[in-house]
Amino acid sequence: MATPSRLVAAYPWLREARQVPARYNIAPTDPVVVVDGARADLVVWGIDGRRGGLFNVRAETALQPGPYCDLLLTSRVLVPASHFYEWRRLGSRRLPVAISRRDGAPINLAGLMGRREGVPAVTILTTTANGRLEALHDRMPVVLSDDDARAWVREKLGLEQLAAMLRPCPDDHLELRAASPLVNSVRNDGPELLDPDALPEHYQLDLFP
Repeated sequence: MATPSRLVAAYPWLREARQVPARYNIAPTDPVVVVDGARADLVVWGIDGRRGGLFNVRAETALQPGPYCDLLLTSRVLVPASHFYEWRRLGSRRLPVAISRRDGAPINLAGLMGRREGVPAVTILTTTANGRLEALHDRMPVVLSDDDARAWVREKLGLEQLAAMLRPCPDDHLELRAASPLVNSVRNDGPELLDPDALPEHYQLDLFP
């Protein structure tokens, strides 16, 4: 997803975007692409927290006085993604669902830059789930519109303006598609993960789902 040409097309203010191999199954502590007001770079997913790596921060927490509010006011970035995953249960199985933008453009995930063990790192903000995702999970990443994404990294914003952005995206902004159970292992990575018929070795269906 994160080719330089596609990043520049999605974020035309970029002056620099490095080549990044396509990934289909990114896990916490992996490097992810982040976009700020001038360039795109690769940083670790997960900032230092009180109990280890902090991969997500609740928007409600970031809006309250404290260190995450300081980051919200000064260190906002975007984490562009072609899709992210949630899971639904069918019997004893957890079946992944790939969530992408309906128009095929990159999803603008709202992120905050911090540090992890002394190096730059990012955490992703979450909010309550919208109507499309609430059956899968009660939380979802903050997904910004294209206009809000530009303002997020290019403008000086106050807490009232930021609070208006840190809400569930409209239900029709995203689409959900079944993905392969291969997603359930972080060792698997490749375009086949988006094929619901690509099954792990020795995979067995439930007799009574």
